Amino acid sequence: MAEISAQAGKLFKAMKKAGAISEDKSITAEKATSLSTLPKAQCMNALQDLEKKGIVKKKTKGNASSYFLAKTDL
Repeated sequence: MAEISAQAGKLFKAMKKAGAISEDKSITAEKATSLSTLPKAQCMNALQDLEKKGIVKKKTKGNASSYFLAKTDL
C-alpha cells in the first residue's frame, strides 16, 4: 500500500470512526472536515489523495458530493 500523509491518515481514522464505510453511509466534505478537525483545504487535499489511491470513493448526486471508504484498512 502506498504511503499516505499524516492529514490523510487523520481523515481516514475520522471517517472510519464515523462509520462512513459504505455508499449509503457516505458523508459530505463539510462533515469530514468537522470530524477530522483539519482545516478545510487540508481536508480536501487529503480526500483527493485518498480518492486517487482508491481508499475513498466519491458519490455525486446532483450538485452534492459525498465520500465513503472503499477500503477499511490501510
